[in-house]
Amino acid sequence: MKRIALSIALLAMVLGAAQADVISLNDDWRLQSSAKISGTGSAIAATGFNVAGWYPTPVPRTVLAALVDNKVYPDPYYGLNLKSIPGYQDRLWLRMREDSPFAVSWWYRKEFDAPADLAGKQVGLHLDGINYQANVWLNGKLIASSDDVKGMFRRFEFDVADNVLPGKKNCLAVEIIPPGLVPDKNYRTKQIQATTGWDDHNPQPPDLNMGIWEDVYLSVTGPVRIANPYVHADLETPSLDMAHLTVWAHLKGRIEELYKERNKLDIVLHGRIGSIEFSKPIPVDEDIVEGDFLTAVCSPLEFEQLNIAKPRVWWPNPLGPQDMYELELSVTVNGEPSDSIRLPFAIRKTESYIDENGWRGFRINGRNILIRGGAWMTSDMLLRFDNRRYDALVRYAKEANLNMLRLEGFSIRETNEFYATCDKYGVMVTQQLFGRSIPDEALAIDCIRDTVLRIRNHPSLVHFLGHDETLPRYPLDEAYRGIIAKYAPDRSYQPHSGAFDIEGRYLTGGTRTGTRELWTYAGPRKYYDGHEDGAWGFAQSGGIGGIIAPYESVRRFIPQDQQWPLWTDAMSFHTVTQGGHFFDAAIEAMNKRYGEPASIEDFCRTGQVMNYECARAMFEAYGRNKYDAKGITTWKYDAAWPAVMTWHYVDWNLIASGAYYGAKKACAPLHVQYSYDDHSVYVVNTLSKARDGLHVVAKVYSDDMRVVQEQSANVSIESDGKTRAFVMEWPRNLTSIFFLSLELSDSSSKRIDENIYWLSSTPDSVATNNDQWVGFKVEQETWANLKGLRSLKPAAVNVKSSTRTDGSDSCIDVTLTNDSNAIAFGLRLAILKGSGGDEVAPCYWSDNIVSLLPGTTRTLRAQFAQTELDGAPAVVRVEGWNVQSVSHETK
Repeated sequence: MKRIALSIALLAMVLGAAQADVISLNDDWRLQSSAKISGTGSAIAATGFNVAGWYPTPVPRTVLAALVDNKVYPDPYYGLNLKSIPGYQDRLWLRMREDSPFAVSWWYRKEFDAPADLAGKQVGLHLDGINYQANVWLNGKLIASSDDVKGMFRRFEFDVADNVLPGKKNCLAVEIIPPGLVPDKNYRTKQIQATTGWDDHNPQPPDLNMGIWEDVYLSVTGPVRIANPYVHADLETPSLDMAHLTVWAHLKGRIEELYKERNKLDIVLHGRIGSIEFSKPIPVDEDIVEGDFLTAVCSPLEFEQLNIAKPRVWWPNPLGPQDMYELELSVTVNGEPSDSIRLPFAIRKTESYIDENGWRGFRINGRNILIRGGAWMTSDMLLRFDNRRYDALVRYAKEANLNMLRLEGFSIRETNEFYATCDKYGVMVTQQLFGRSIPDEALAIDCIRDTVLRIRNHPSLVHFLGHDETLPRYPLDEAYRGIIAKYAPDRSYQPHSGAFDIEGRYLTGGTRTGTRELWTYAGPRKYYDGHEDGAWGFAQSGGIGGIIAPYESVRRFIPQDQQWPLWTDAMSFHTVTQGGHFFDAAIEAMNKRYGEPASIEDFCRTGQVMNYECARAMFEAYGRNKYDAKGITTWKYDAAWPAVMTWHYVDWNLIASGAYYGAKKACAPLHVQYSYDDHSVYVVNTLSKARDGLHVVAKVYSDDMRVVQEQSANVSIESDGKTRAFVMEWPRNLTSIFFLSLELSDSSSKRIDENIYWLSSTPDSVATNNDQWVGFKVEQETWANLKGLRSLKPAAVNVKSSTRTDGSDSCIDVTLTNDSNAIAFGLRLAILKGSGGDEVAPCYWSDNIVSLLPGTTRTLRAQFAQTELDGAPAVVRVEGWNVQSVSHETK
């Protein structure tokens, strides 16, 4: 077919075009295995078919999730229950077991009443996500076969205007064919289908996530509908005084057929952004392009009003507000309204560059930005997505000033709600495309094209990453580049997440994976170790291994008789697929630095402090070294199922770990920090405002809390700058354990930031001899001796609280006063659902895992949705290393 001619003219705005009707089909489905069904697809998809014994379910729901809902199988997240589900396998990157109940197809079936007014309208059936192939039947007729309906990351739309029965009962049946019906996989081919892979972060669900995992609905419009709308904003930097908008959309329908029937087809696209209005006629002649869709573009060269002066700009947190606009777009056909949509978008400019050393950096709205974030895992192993979980996890990142989440390629392209939540909170996104090259390259390319079209309007999306730890094959790499250049030209792309070898950055696109030992354990000193392993360049998957969940979370998913000692079957199962011994290096570090824990509670308590110490050091090292250090997205941020020990900062129960609070401390917008390598004290500024008249005070305390050293300095700091205040001069005869207190205040003596370090006169000494590599571990030559923390003098902490409401949230201010002459060390605060109840989660603390010097007072704030209390009174609990647990009901 030939190309359509587009004429350019400005017509009067046509108002009042009706919003397209969307009829949700998500409720009241029935599910059953094909092994238990007699009947053809035509019979199954006919109204009145007998569904006795089928399982009721909504969609989206994977097959296993629906069966768990129906109590066919026990909670797979508790103990070893997952292993009891037929078809489960222990290994990584699996094919489907031949004897698995999920190795056959499963049917989803729904009857629904169609509105009587559908006649004469364009009706589209939408399946926004299936896994992995499907035969789609409507009213006894095959609408699409599994030859065409294939791939987890594609949206499918079918014209069913001739198949739906207006005003009558209809039946939709979808036969899902699972992934995993392939030869076994290996490391380099562990994602050989266009589906989720899970890598080693959690077990593979036995059904391999087969099912309907996104929405199903009907769209009802006139003869032409709007698809894939997009607003490209070209923002002038650094002034930010002008933005030039281009509006882009597909127009879809039976366009060729309509033209031949009527011999005239006047299509007009109308747009409005606030008070700005524009219209563009798209007349159709005998030259038709691409059959049933057109591409319409309204540029700022055609429409002067699309050049916006003094625009409201979207910023990543905490650099500014997350301002959004709304585009109203409608289309008329021969003067009659046909379709309309509303599209949120933002004005911002993202740039990525490679510096003189080969490292990738980012600029947002013309200013450099240090990336500090984490790798995002799909938020639930069974793909049970909900806005509460999305909101909690992304808000946690925002509250900690973590500014980027990298979507792991072995998980999935997320739902629209995820990206919208990142837009809301100002958290940037790097979208990884796949984990490995997919042999069916045409299918992989279709998946990526659809992914880019679907998510490109989100201002949080700034970068695309091809594959994880391997390069895409040449045809895929070329296709990825072309798709992004065509459909999302303001986003950058790199082919490979990065290698262990820093020299590999020249091939991978300017980043490195990190180093092997950072996946198992590295002490705080390690992150300052030069250009090979430390905070330098850009690490896509650096991090700290062996992050331990709080006991409050562990007790919810590990049976009590399996909680101790390490590693019982259940405890080891809830780590990574390699088992708990993968983190032996972290256990060794705990034992040698902090002393061996005596119980699971002691293990979890020690882990919070150890993880805090390491995460704080890692993010502080990147802050001190910017912009030789460009950033890190630590491995990893969240967890898709409950884990005792892995890499997550926020666990599956939405409880933040000690590592999270260490990162939150390090990423404070104006921050005072200590360097483990050269003992310097720095002030680091993330904000765009310079600051003068700042005052830094450092005090060194012995283990009996005598001040044995004090240093201070007045400093000024540039916008987005860093400045060294002084180098610590340690006194002679330091006690084995000592404490460093840092405080930053302004010219009025108002405290801006504070930071307390626990240090040893025997420092960590990391081996540099490559012969000391042992798998994913680098041996240490000496260990900091922090065992004396277990025998600190008891401290007495007075706790007071006050409560207020902020909309639907409760805000509790908890004031802690250390009335003793001993440090109150490692205090962990929690809000409980009544006395002895579960911990409220999510709960956003201004700070946590804190220590109080003798005679000092701090007030910490907790904020959470009132509904999280489940009707119980809020109880504050404070626990610590050398304090009695304190609980009291808030007032």
